[in-house]
Amino acid sequence: MTGNLDIPADEVEIPFSILDTDLYKLTMQNAVLRFFPNAQVVIRFTNRSPHMLFSKDSFDWIHSHVDRLSSLKLTSDEREALAKACPYFSDAYLDFLAGVRLNPKEQVEMTFHPTSERADMGEIQCVIKGLWKEVILYEVPIMSILSEGYFKFVDTDWTYDGQLDQAKQKGLALLKPAAPLKALAYSEFGTRRRRSFKAQDIVVRGLLEAQKEWRAEGGVGVGLAGTSNVYLALKYGLMPAGTIAHEWIMALGATFGYKGANGRAMDMWEEVYPRGANEAPLTMLTDTYTAHAFFLDFKSDIPRALRWTTLRQDSGDPFAFVNAAKKAWGEVEDLAGLSEEEKGKRVKRVIFSDGLDVERALKLQKGCDEIGIGASFGIGTFLTNDFRKASDQIQVSKPLNIVIKLNQIDGKNCVKLSDDKGKFTGNVEEVKRAQEELGLPHEHEEKQRG
Repeated sequence: MTGNLDIPADEVEIPFSILDTDLYKLTMQNAVLRFFPNAQVVIRFTNRSPHMLFSKDSFDWIHSHVDRLSSLKLTSDEREALAKACPYFSDAYLDFLAGVRLNPKEQVEMTFHPTSERADMGEIQCVIKGLWKEVILYEVPIMSILSEGYFKFVDTDWTYDGQLDQAKQKGLALLKPAAPLKALAYSEFGTRRRRSFKAQDIVVRGLLEAQKEWRAEGGVGVGLAGTSNVYLALKYGLMPAGTIAHEWIMALGATFGYKGANGRAMDMWEEVYPRGANEAPLTMLTDTYTAHAFFLDFKSDIPRALRWTTLRQDSGDPFAFVNAAKKAWGEVEDLAGLSEEEKGKRVKRVIFSDGLDVERALKLQKGCDEIGIGASFGIGTFLTNDFRKASDQIQVSKPLNIVIKLNQIDGKNCVKLSDDKGKFTGNVEEVKRAQEELGLPHEHEEKQRG
């Protein structure tokens, strides 16, 4: 790599690259550019760990670094590397990305609200407004800046010591599990809630060391499949990983209606990324409006369902989901009239991405092996924000639990109905309307999440 992709992690001050983000922001931006070029959206930040307050010093640092997002632009070296790694991006999209200039002073409202007890500690509110095709890029860098600022000023009782070996050992545990398990296929998904860019860079290097050792010992299989962070994927020669987030499906539900929203999301996605040479992977996120609603949509179009052979599970009971997925794929194959031989040649896979650690991933792999479904794993915070107190190694230095979610599109409220019972995101009345349209039972309002 050359130019901006060669900056040593110790010398990086965020934000430094427009590609220091997760791949799904780019794949979705391309879809937004195609179908919603003039859509105006509101995006909101929520701290799901409100007891973890920010200091005024941390807010000032965060605010100034968010303002610096205006300096980012796609460099020629980055464009060349991105085009090579993701050949499904058209020249038209790469031209658009190269021309994007964020304007946080106009598009991002960030305020500090001190507590009644201490003027120097409080909550941060952040609202992002503007053209969706532009402001879609804010979520990942702002979350990364928030986390890095918190651990730079508020919780400073931690150290990078041991992080490289810790990441390597986690990688080895995934690659060399006890028999009868074989090496797990997994990707690093930790950009949004990482402790810092340096921490994520260290983790990727540790995972690569584990991969190298495993290969040297004759390891067979995929192993480390990639990283969601586009910059780090290009830097280390990994595959950028990811396709669709809830944002895309939430917007379609709000715009066109909730019934059939998952199917519409898949159809429109394939218009942007058609099958053929250099095709993008088809991986569908299934829990925007519950897996129940998803599988109804999924089975409504047999040829489409046959093409979407990878599903991502992000909430709820993973084993119940795997069984439901196997049943749905079986019904689709039967309706398509596939022979047993044809069915056997099809590789169906579930990607798990809900709060994973090594132990949970191994348990899920064992269950999928028993059920007869392929599995892979997107592991995030457990890799990029797993620290102990420097003053007491027994105590955990807890990561923030933060989200930035689409709130409105063209004045219409956006909601998400999780497979975690009773948890949902968005306006309460709109959630009820979505549940009624989808024929789902109402859940308790006190369970609402930001």
